[in-house]
Amino acid sequence: MSNRDRLVSLMERLALTKGDVARIARASETSVDSWLKPETSKSHRACPNVVIAVIEYGAGDTICASVSEAADHLGLRAERVNTMAADARVGLGAALWSAGMDDTLARVSWGHPVTLDLGPASYLLLKGWVFLPLQGRDGRRCKLAVRASVEGEEGSDGRWLNTEVNDWVDDAEARKAAAQATHIAGLMEQNRMLGLRRVEALDAGDEAEVRRIDKVLDIVGQQIDAA
Repeated sequence: MSNRDRLVSLMERLALTKGDVARIARASETSVDSWLKPETSKSHRACPNVVIAVIEYGAGDTICASVSEAADHLGLRAERVNTMAADARVGLGAALWSAGMDDTLARVSWGHPVTLDLGPASYLLLKGWVFLPLQGRDGRRCKLAVRASVEGEEGSDGRWLNTEVNDWVDDAEARKAAAQATHIAGLMEQNRMLGLRRVEALDAGDEAEVRRIDKVLDIVGQQIDAA
């Protein structure tokens, strides 16, 4: 199943609108439109794997970029959200050990989205980010986007995931950082899909299509460098 089909299926199953997807993915509705267009359309863009992962494993939950944003969404005090986030990080540590710390952190370092389940809680790990599941007393839920870094050398003993709840930064700066991370991941996925299409065009002997893709690859490459 293509990412477009997966996105359509998730939107139907979770009753999500284009606006909901844009909010969760921190993308524009124009981008969502391009993900939903038929794959035969020239204006179609591949929906990034990271967006599918956030929607699927977030189950449509709101993505919050700071403790104060999560507190507003859940109707709780920031101190309570900090405590919940600390508990969630303990659970994440247990999930990492259960899944195999070294292998899991290696996959994250290589840029692969990883999901870990611990009982009913589902964690999403991206390169540079962890999404912690939080739930209020009334059942409202969200995912708290937390900056994360893999510490220790690959292949060495004692590698670990360092996470920080960054409520010390301005909320607008935190939202911008979370959006930037998703944007870069989207560009990287677009670059990968274009590379696959270029191989197909080469195999088909379609030189005009190869030249067109090369131009788009240059543009995407410049956007990644500038991000």
